[in-house]
Amino acid sequence: MATQRLARKVKVAEKRATATKKPLRRLPQARSSAPTRKVTSLSPTVSDYEAVRNLLSRYCFALDRGDLGELSSLFHRQADFSVSFENGQKHNGRNTIHSWYARFFQQRPNQYQYMRHKLFEPLITVSGKTATASTYFDSESKDTTGQIQMITGRYDDSLVKEGGQWYFKERTITVLYNYSPGSGQEGMR
Repeated sequence: MATQRLARKVKVAEKRATATKKPLRRLPQARSSAPTRKVTSLSPTVSDYEAVRNLLSRYCFALDRGDLGELSSLFHRQADFSVSFENGQKHNGRNTIHSWYARFFQQRPNQYQYMRHKLFEPLITVSGKTATASTYFDSESKDTTGQIQMITGRYDDSLVKEGGQWYFKERTITVLYNYSPGSGQEGMR
């Protein structure tokens, strides 16, 4: 009798051991029905927006310092440039734009001392290797009589990315108004 009980326990144990050795049932692989998106270099990135912002700022700093070499390097070699006070006249090409700025400052010696631009939040749209930006600005300086001169306006730009660098492809400067809030004095009182 003890032998029969022992034989039954062995059979039950063998059944349990066999049951645990069964292969696991695999679940079917989940398949996505959504199309895969491939990111290309034409997709705008945060760094593209920041590079455009940087270009806008570099323009102001170069203009304020009177660094015409730096200023003209920001324009594409085939850029177009116009300002509202010239009745729609366009200046074509980097060298022509450089010459325009050189003449502008030569015709107004010392008229723009301590130039300082302030840009307001630009409206930027990037699409691949092209972009647009519209930016309001205030620019102030001190003239030869000590009067502070304020110019307010808007930059409307088309930009292009070439060789990993953003350039102005077309820049239109619209001067909205100018005024003088009075005289200014250098340094602190």
